[in-house]
Amino acid sequence: MTADNQFGNYLRNLRESREPLITQEKLGELVSRNKMTINLIENGKNNPPKGELLEAFIKALNLTDKEIIKFRDLAAIARGAVPSDILDYFNGNEALRNAIRRAKDKGLTNTDWEKLIK
Repeated sequence: MTADNQFGNYLRNLRESREPLITQEKLGELVSRNKMTINLIENGKNNPPKGELLEAFIKALNLTDKEIIKFRDLAAIARGAVPSDILDYFNGNEALRNAIRRAKDKGLTNTDWEKLIK
């Protein structure tokens, strides 16, 4: 479970921002779970979903591309994992893994990475 509950808060904000409003009960129906499960996720008592269930949330909430990236990232961070949409690419690219290790050893910051990818 996450201490700061960023994923749960983000899920709640997304759900409540939809027009018409999507209740916990309605979201549960859309992803084949009950209202209590949605409540526990939003309150940080259950881990964020992964795999097919994560994708069901994305579809049910009709997320934008930007929202999908943040949704997947927060879910993965809370689980201590790599976001699912980049895992296969990461695992299949030895040069990338080595570059990240070198960057880690050199202490590269977010600012350093931003400069590198521009």
